[in-house]
Amino acid sequence: MLTPVARMNKPKLPSSRFVFAIFALVAATIAAPPAAAPAAAQDPRARQPSTVKQVASDLYFFYDYDGSNSVFLVTDAGVLVIDTREHPRAGQDLLDRVRKVTDKPIKWVINSHFHGDHTFGNAAFQAAGATFVAQQETARIMALVQPKEMARRQDYFKANRYDPSEVKLILPDVTFDMDLTLHLGGREIRLMYFGPGQQPGDTFVLFPQERALFTPGAFARHSMPNMAFTPSVDNWIKLLNEVASRNDYDYILPAHGDVAHRDDVKELAAMLADEYATVKGAVAKGVPLQQAQETLTFPQYKDWRNYERLKNEIKSLYELIQTGRRSYFE
Repeated sequence: MLTPVARMNKPKLPSSRFVFAIFALVAATIAAPPAAAPAAAQDPRARQPSTVKQVASDLYFFYDYDGSNSVFLVTDAGVLVIDTREHPRAGQDLLDRVRKVTDKPIKWVINSHFHGDHTFGNAAFQAAGATFVAQQETARIMALVQPKEMARRQDYFKANRYDPSEVKLILPDVTFDMDLTLHLGGREIRLMYFGPGQQPGDTFVLFPQERALFTPGAFARHSMPNMAFTPSVDNWIKLLNEVASRNDYDYILPAHGDVAHRDDVKELAAMLADEYATVKGAVAKGVPLQQAQETLTFPQYKDWRNYERLKNEIKSLYELIQTGRRSYFE
């Protein structure tokens, strides 16, 4: 039985893509891998083989160090997946891994946010008969920025010899506002939206019986996040602190990086507060962007993953602080 905790909305998008259906027993959780960054080739830990970790009797974590992750829940009534990787072929690889565990039907796919490395594998799961669900902002932005997402994934496609023309925009069949609860094979899956984090639409997924929490792009352990999409760093920090204070999970399955815990969430919230306050201070003093990029080095985070993209993050924060705009959505 599908039990909505808050309003469910049919996306205002092409009707051929949206059949608002309620299924009796369904649930799916996926975490998808992102495009390979140039810096990854310089990292001695890079190009690690992806793997599937069984984290509970019925819950599996697809971990891709060089990309993004997925989660899938296996029940007698079917499978729930979160995020579908960065290309239909990568999505098919994920589906093949699921099939090594179970032959149960794929009932639900959750897209945790709009990034192509979490949605471009949707076609493989659509062919498998899945129903797609996402927060309503995720659905809106997926349609809005598809050309830009395709453009910034070209290096990944070339590196993996994937044909970009195989990528199709597969929009959600069901959207929700703040909360949605799915029931599948005796398992409860809670989708939660706390407002924009790394971007609007960031969806957290709680597995109460397994005491596990899936986190979207708003969190990654010991990793400097991409700042180009958030409309509110303050809300991002607030929601991270709220997530860290919850007592209904024991471990975190993030969209990027390995299994984490609540102290890691607190650490990221503190890092964001530090970075944001420092950059705001530079803007208030009239420090030019280029000078800020050269002088604000944040050496305390030099061992964090993605530290090498710090200059771009400072540029993104300057745009937000000075203009209130997020040009990626324009």
